[in-house]
Amino acid sequence: MAENAVSELLAELKRGAADYYPRRGEVRNVRVVSHAPKRDLCIYEIVVDFAAGSERLAAKVYRAGPGNQRAQNRARQELDNLRLVYGIFQKEKLTGIPRPVGDYTHWGAVVAEKFGGLPLQSIIMKAALLPGYAGQETLAVAARKSGEWLRSFQRATAHPLAMFPADGLLQELEKLCLRCQSEGLEEAAIRTILSGASTMLRRGRRSWPSSAVLNDFTPLNVMVGEQGIGICDYAHMSPRGTAFNDAAQFLAAVEALEKYPFCNRGITREVQKQFLAGYGATAGDQAILQVLKMRALLAMFVEGNGGKESTVRKKVMWATVMKRFIEQSAQRSLAPAA
Repeated sequence: MAENAVSELLAELKRGAADYYPRRGEVRNVRVVSHAPKRDLCIYEIVVDFAAGSERLAAKVYRAGPGNQRAQNRARQELDNLRLVYGIFQKEKLTGIPRPVGDYTHWGAVVAEKFGGLPLQSIIMKAALLPGYAGQETLAVAARKSGEWLRSFQRATAHPLAMFPADGLLQELEKLCLRCQSEGLEEAAIRTILSGASTMLRRGRRSWPSSAVLNDFTPLNVMVGEQGIGICDYAHMSPRGTAFNDAAQFLAAVEALEKYPFCNRGITREVQKQFLAGYGATAGDQAILQVLKMRALLAMFVEGNGGKESTVRKKVMWATVMKRFIEQSAQRSLAPAA
């Protein structure tokens, strides 16, 4: 986003922020205190100084600002998602969703209140790198609260039960396995995955919970703060889908951290255990989640190794690490059911 566009956004906030904080008095100043550039957007932390105190906001700005229809469309979609779930949570008296502030989609921007805290992934990495930290309750409580938050989100946005497409899921797993096989995934691991998944799906129920699906519920996007658990990213949310997909994605993202040598199985297993306890997953739920988790891991393998800008060396390293990791994961989670 160009500097003049940032200035225009700040000017609009200066004119309109008081409407959202009437008890703070007039706006004295609006300033950017930090920014985090990403591939296709930039997140600005903004402080609004009022006559009676200050408020922190987060502005997600999609490239390339005003005049770019794609950026505006993406901002509009995310703002609509955020407003939808924020309204639902307000009615249910739930927390963890930042309040949207204004409509700045004409700048390709989404502005909301800043949710203070650390990403759960940062807490996991701290536990992995600092001996003794994993023994504290901090990580276990954060993981359990993450499961509770997701279950609350799904209950608040619930739709009627839907038929779960078991045959379609198996076909999807077969296609993913074939793509991973071309990158070196062993045939024995593929047999374990497909036979184990088939057995678990046959034993499972035929109807599944349906709700809004975030499609990006990972430890990196789960914020842990004094206010509790918060989710700040609604860019990829679908108003309706299979509720278990978010839980499975979370479990896969946690397990994938084991590819780092310093992040051992003991830590990720405890995080998954506490998350499932908070989520309230039954034994039957957990069996299906194992299948969906494997689908997510296979998709990571395919997507992570396919970037155009990746060098041959990086692709080989990624394939080697993920191949070994997926084979181990398949043995742990799907082999007993084979």
